Amino acid sequence: MPKLVHSREGQFLEDISLEEGSWLIGRRPECDIRVDDETVSGKHAKITVVPSAYMEGLLDVHIEDQGSTNGTMVNDKVIKRHMLKHGEVAKVGSHEFALVDEATRGFETTTVILPD
Repeated sequence: MPKLVHSREGQFLEDISLEEGSWLIGRRPECDIRVDDETVSGKHAKITVVPSAYMEGLLDVHIEDQGSTNGTMVNDKVIKRHMLKHGEVAKVGSHEFALVDEATRGFETTTVILPD
């Protein structure tokens, strides 16, 4: 099962186990992952976990900016929507969320040929 390792300024905060569903990241009370950081919007980004379209039994983890003021970054690049891979780091304000997915760890160097 994939998880997000949540940290801020190098300090570990929590592990967030991910299963199918979605999680809203932001400052508002209704957010699933609340962060106390003035550089984070009320509803900043959304994590969505769905069954993999290509690999049976695996999950795909997507992050999508929700029109935030300061943007959402993955590997230091501003994104609108991105499918996270094992080891990638999403940044929301000063908070970092690293994806750890042992099930797909070996795929980092594997080329997957998709059908037409």
